[in-house]
Amino acid sequence: MVARILPYLTYGESAAMDVLVQHFDPYLQDWSEFDRLQKQYEDNPKDEKTAQQAAKQKFALENFVRVSESLKTSSCGERLKDIILEKGITAVAVRHLKTCFACTGQPGFKSTADWASGLKLSSVPLILSMLRGLSMGHLATQRCIDEEGILPLLHALESVSGENEIGAKAENLLDTLTDKEGTDNGFLTEKVRQLRHATRDEMRRRALKKREQLLQGLGMRQELTSDGGERIVVSQPVLEGFEDVEDEEDGLACMVCREGYRLRSTDLLGAYTYSKRVNLGVGSSGNARGDCVYTTVSHFNIIHFQCHQEAKRADAALKNPKKEWDGAALRNNETLCNNLFPLRGPTVPIGQYIRYVDQYWDYLNSLGRADGSRLRLLTYDIVLMLARFATGASFSADSRGGGKESNSKFLPFMIQMARHLLDQDSSQRNNLAKTIATYLSSSTLESKASTSPSTQPPSSGDETIQFMMVSSLLSESYDSWLKHRRAFLQRGIYHAYMQKHGRSLHRTTPNVLGSTSVDSGGSDELFSTIQPMLVYTGLIEQLQCYFKVGKSSTVVDQIRESGDESKKLEAWEILMKERLLNVKDMVAFSKELLTWLDDMTSANDLQESFDVIGALSDVLASGHTRCEDFVYASINLGKS
Repeated sequence: MVARILPYLTYGESAAMDVLVQHFDPYLQDWSEFDRLQKQYEDNPKDEKTAQQAAKQKFALENFVRVSESLKTSSCGERLKDIILEKGITAVAVRHLKTCFACTGQPGFKSTADWASGLKLSSVPLILSMLRGLSMGHLATQRCIDEEGILPLLHALESVSGENEIGAKAENLLDTLTDKEGTDNGFLTEKVRQLRHATRDEMRRRALKKREQLLQGLGMRQELTSDGGERIVVSQPVLEGFEDVEDEEDGLACMVCREGYRLRSTDLLGAYTYSKRVNLGVGSSGNARGDCVYTTVSHFNIIHFQCHQEAKRADAALKNPKKEWDGAALRNNETLCNNLFPLRGPTVPIGQYIRYVDQYWDYLNSLGRADGSRLRLLTYDIVLMLARFATGASFSADSRGGGKESNSKFLPFMIQMARHLLDQDSSQRNNLAKTIATYLSSSTLESKASTSPSTQPPSSGDETIQFMMVSSLLSESYDSWLKHRRAFLQRGIYHAYMQKHGRSLHRTTPNVLGSTSVDSGGSDELFSTIQPMLVYTGLIEQLQCYFKVGKSSTVVDQIRESGDESKKLEAWEILMKERLLNVKDMVAFSKELLTWLDDMTSANDLQESFDVIGALSDVLASGHTRCEDFVYASINLGKS
């Protein structure tokens, strides 16, 4: 914070500006020494003297980066940038980049050892961030960058992916030089545009050449038609071995480059999604405003985040430019979308995943205020997604595309992000564990002292029964779920019954469960009243089994043996971590889930429904011989 306000304290005072720059100058004149010291520390972290020197130097340079990023495009800010330029600080940094990547421009330079070693240097991301701050709105700095000839290098760096975010920082620097924001701060628009277009044209040329070679290998060729179009014709019958052509995993190939995690294992994929803000209804204090959350659906069209950025730039460069999500909607099978949901693969760097998770939530926040932490909001998003399956509600009413099939593939990845958010914050995990324990103890229903949730809510607050079921999925073992499944069923049955008969619970979830109007009386009426809640509970059961039940694989054993943190995990948590990274199996699981859903929705009575869920034993173990008696007992117990 101090580093960011320092420039403002010097504005209008030339002497103060000189003192500020002079303070950082010794650290900015020898980037090679900085890299050497950081490497020395990495090789021998127990050397206290080296550790102190490396930390001091890194601290100073990071503070200067913050200073450069805080400089405004005012006359005072420009004067400070002039002083920095006159001291040679900018030129030294630019020349260091050139030296680190001296191989740039040579044939196949991205495959060389020099290029790889340059990407590992600690100085590179710092310099890129510093240059972006210093060049913003400052013609002299941008001219220095241009005259040193590093624009092709920056363009090459912007395609780099990895945890140190070199690619993102280089892209941000080039966007500043091209005045992407339209603030008249960039003066090299045409030169950067030519570089990017040349690369795009070269990639297109290579793709066409590769396509031509592939067609030739299959005995085909492309030719022009009489109307100026193109067609592919068979030139000779050499299609033997066609069945051996290897493709990406089903459903996880980028729609632009047709590659997925098998061919580009470290490049993050995302699914186009459509989210909107909804009101949960009456709030915890009884006010009419209630809490707002997000509800999300997807057509499950997959694209690399990098490919999306390139397509976004191409859309903006059209004669009639398209906005980001207008262009994305065309790629999304004409389905509306306003976000890109990250789908983490097994070898995607965690830093890259976290970056795009943050970006996802930034886009969500632009839809309007919502109440609670990211984990709470995503949990309710999952609740509302499951409710669409349970009630047969439309998935495409707002987005104009996507249905049960696509959203059943998307659902496991929502759980993947929710577990990630839970794992990132140990305090959240502890609080959720206590909340569920309190909720379960209050809904055990073995005790006649249990009260209606509409009159005395448990200490878990005013969260719905559906919310607590999803929370259990995220944080409790399958054994714990089995132990309390009957209690969840009874609380859910009471919840559904009270919604049908006009008694508001502590909070109602709008249009979620049991929305079909019924009259009182009869087993048929009772069945139609609680069937959506039974479907919902059964969906939770299916997800519990998929993520937590099974034999430990070699991957699980490796996770168990690696690191102190993993030793704290229970066996079911390790298994769940593995399942959440097996993207191919998660997509395939959708078929099992939909098959189960068809069986469940075709059930004709309560006994068949409980049987399909796998909870008939819970009903019979309660001492009742008829399922209807169990349901009425659950309702009466809730009222008591």
